[in-house]
Parts: sequence; structure tokens; C-alpha cells
Amino acid sequence: MRAASLVLLAPLAFAEDPAKLAEEAKLSLVEAIERGLGESGDGVVFHAELERDRGAAAYSIDIAQGAKTCNVVLDAKDGKVLGKEIEDEDHSKAVEACKVTLAAAVARALASLPGTPVEAQLGMKDTRPVVTVRVLAAGKVSALRIDGTTGEVIAERPPDPPFTDTFRVDPAELSSSGTNPFFVLEPGFVLVLEGGKEKLTITVLDETKVVQGVTTRVVEEREEKEGKLVEVSRNFFAVSKRTNDVYYFGEEVDIYKDGAVVSHDGAWLSGENGARFGLLMPGTPLLGARYHQEIAPGVAMDRAEIVGLAETFETPAGKFEGCLKTEESTPLEGGRESKYYARGIGLLRDGKMRLVRHGASK
Repeated sequence: MRAASLVLLAPLAFAEDPAKLAEEAKLSLVEAIERGLGESGDGVVFHAELERDRGAAAYSIDIAQGAKTCNVVLDAKDGKVLGKEIEDEDHSKAVEACKVTLAAAVARALASLPGTPVEAQLGMKDTRPVVTVRVLAAGKVSALRIDGTTGEVIAERPPDPPFTDTFRVDPAELSSSGTNPFFVLEPGFVLVLEGGKEKLTITVLDETKVVQGVTTRVVEEREEKEGKLVEVSRNFFAVSKRTNDVYYFGEEVDIYKDGAVVSHDGAWLSGENGARFGLLMPGTPLLGARYHQEIAPGVAMDRAEIVGLAETFETPAGKFEGCLKTEESTPLEGGRESKYYARGIGLLRDGKMRLVRHGASK
């Protein structure tokens, strides 16, 4: 008898309402851009977004400073600085090509579509700089593209598509071992990433765990800071023998302080407390694909968008070409994070950490 399909059809929980955020904010997007730039000291603002950070409405401002990026997070009510960090993100090419400031692009967008701007982001379309401005008007968010050279409106775009949270999978096609082009699920495979006094060791264990009737592979992640263990997680994955899609069925988490476990924050299992499995890595990545990796309301709601398919990324382990680039976020917190994956290897970058070693465990 053919096994029944696992189907995810429940509505997405905890998605942020931009109208609610806009009501809470007292600063405008343009005011936040000016304050963020003032806090950074110098540079060019290329991204500004109204989001939720630690439960409060906040603005995340990204400022290009040469080959680095300064991220400033501001309270959307009073402009207080909530965080400031320098990241290894190089946006100099787009910044140098653009002749229009982010604030000017926002003003031009509002002249075309009056409303409340909630995000502005500079990017490159082919060889042309383009600023995308998202405006809340009449209860919905619309995106306008501003030519970064002339300042003219190029076109109005419909709202961004939602992140996919519905996956139809036949349990019979799932395996606890296999190799996705950008995610290796073979026992004994190890990735080690280091940077900023942090170290992350990812090991595919010779262990399995049954979750929601599916035999999943256990992948351990050990995170250290300044030589001290801070977190160990046991993640549960299964790969489709038909599509090579890798699905994420949950994780067990141990948070450490001074050598002792102090909490299990972030732990979840598909099928428990409203949690459902997500898509960790598609077998056939498509540019612009948006999907939920974790669906555990109030606990873990990570999601990813594929923004590059032919990236070049250099790490202490070597220079990699043809890399996959994703932009990851969660509606439970603010901010976005870029991650890079190499074919046949997997994760190259996580935060400040870069790949230093990969292959079979020693």
C-alpha cells in the first residue's frame, strides 16, 4: 500500500503585519536613514527596513563603508540605537554606480504612490543600479523601482510573493542519507567554520531519529565562542530520493553557560505543538524561490530566499565559484543574513564565520 503524503496546509503563523509596524513607528524611514548614517560616521546607505526586533518596531539600516557594511538598528519610536555591527559585506559596486541617494529614491517613490515607506533597497539590475522602495498604501505593500542613475520610476511591482510553507511529500521517497547539490547528508561528513572568536562544527552523525513517522538523519552543530562551548544542537533532516530536496524536521537544543546546560531555547519537532517540517535546501534551486525552513510558531520560523546562483566566495578553505547565495530572515526577529553554499560541500558562511575545513571526520 502506498504511504499517505505528508501535507502542510495550515496557514502561516506569526507573519509580521506591516500596517501594525507602521502604526508603532514614530520615525519615518527617511528619518531613520539619516540617523543611521549619523551613527555610522560615514558611508552610503543602501538598505533600510522597518521590522520587528526583540518584540519592538525597529529600523535596520545598512551603510556601505568600502568593502564593509555597517548595520545600525534603531528603535522606531524614539530612534535609540539598539545595535551596531560591522559585517564583511561588499556593496561598493552598486553604491559607486548609483547616483541617487536612498532618501531621494524614497521621496520619488512617494511622489508616485503616496503612503508609508517600509523598506528601500539598492541593487543591480544587469548593469544598472535600481532602488526598490516598498510603500504601504491602502492596506497593502507595493514595490516601486527607481532608476539609480536618473531617479525616475521604472515600474511598479506587485507585492513580493509569500514564502512557501506548503510541501507535499510522500514519506516513501524520503531517506536519511543522500547528497543534495548544496547539502551533504552522508554520515561522517564535517564542516568547520571559524571567525570572530567563534567556531562552528557541523557533523553528519551515524545516527537517525524517527520524527512524524519519517527516519531522519541527525546532524550535530557545536558552537564555541572564545574556546567555550555555548550551544549544541541535534538537527533532523531527510532528503527526497526523487527530487534531492532536503527537509528539516526539527532540532534538540542545549544552550551552555560555564560548562552547564542552562536552557533548550529553539528546540522543536515537526508534528508537536503546531510545528511542521520545512524545506532546508531545494534539490533544484531557482532564483527568487522563497520558502520556510522551519515552521514552529513562536519558536523557530526561519525562511530563505535564493538571490544568487553563480556567486564567487572566498574562505580560508579556498575560493569557490558557482555558489548558491540565500538571504535568510525570520518574522520572530529583525534583520537578514546572507549565506553562501558551494556545490558538493555546503555552507561556506554563517555570520562572521567562514569555512576552514570540510570532508570526512578525522
